[in-house]
Amino acid sequence: MTPDGTEPMRAARRLDTERKHALVLGATDAMIEAGRHPSIAAIARRARVGRKFIYDHPELRADVEARIARSTALETSKLAAAAQVTGASLRAEVENLRAQNHRLASQVRTLEARLSRAEGARLVADELVPPGALAELADRQLAGRVAEIDHQLFDAKEELRRLGEELDAARTINRELMAESNRRRGRTDVLSASKTAPRKGER
Repeated sequence: MTPDGTEPMRAARRLDTERKHALVLGATDAMIEAGRHPSIAAIARRARVGRKFIYDHPELRADVEARIARSTALETSKLAAAAQVTGASLRAEVENLRAQNHRLASQVRTLEARLSRAEGARLVADELVPPGALAELADRQLAGRVAEIDHQLFDAKEELRRLGEELDAARTINRELMAESNRRRGRTDVLSASKTAPRKGER
């Protein structure tokens, strides 16, 4: 066949190769956007090309593996950042509740001191008012306030306990996410290092 006759065939092969390149990269991006971490075989199936085509074009295979690696790294960063934000928020809320608990305890001590002073005043005022009147009034007022603060203190302790459980759960989820991310990164590294030859007959 003359050179003039072979040139159209070469051009057709180039166009076919470019088309398959585009199909492979498109399939890679689509599977990554769907949250998957595809293998070469899975990408080839989706693009409707043979694995051999990808293996026979090292620059295409490198591009595919680089896109998968970037996706894995980005997802790992997002998971780590989300876990850090959640943990920091829970720790801040726990510290706030501890401070509130301390303030309530201080208020209880102050009320106890006031109750003691009121008892002393009652002894002085016994000659001015009916016996027990001041003490009864002070007892009712202080008892109501103490009960209110006790209730607030109980609620604060319950909230502190709940947040502690949520913090433990967040730490557990963070460990699981990091473990899963490490497993995915390991699979990507194995994929990048793989030099297994494709099965005979695939194109």
